[in-house]
Amino acid sequence: MKTRTIVSAIIACKNKFLIAKRAKSKKFAPNKWEFISGFVDNSKTAEEIINNELKDEVNIRGKIVRKFDPYVIVDKEARWIILPFLIKMKNEKFTLNKKDHSEIKWVTLKELKKYKELSNELKQLNFKNTF
Repeated sequence: MKTRTIVSAIIACKNKFLIAKRAKSKKFAPNKWEFISGFVDNSKTAEEIINNELKDEVNIRGKIVRKFDPYVIVDKEARWIILPFLIKMKNEKFTLNKKDHSEIKWVTLKELKKYKELSNELKQLNFKNTF
């Protein structure tokens, strides 16, 4: 089993969170809901990578307001080391990049808990004590 490291952006604005459904053409987790994320696979810092992913995947800029502790999730594809960041935005505007995602939407914390694909992340981030 391979080990992969990714950054993950928990994007918040006005008590809502931005989630995205991965395009069906994606190699890993196609058609699954996720927080915006990207591979750590070069000499850039995790902060630089997360900011690049925000720009490339949803054309937004936000402010990193918290760096959560890294955690590990193991599934059939790999062992994932996840470096999560809380990103605050001033407005809810974004641009859908269809190469990466088929759908993107803002959801409340209550709605967020209904997405099975995000349940491991929510547990690891201890969301109830964060917001």
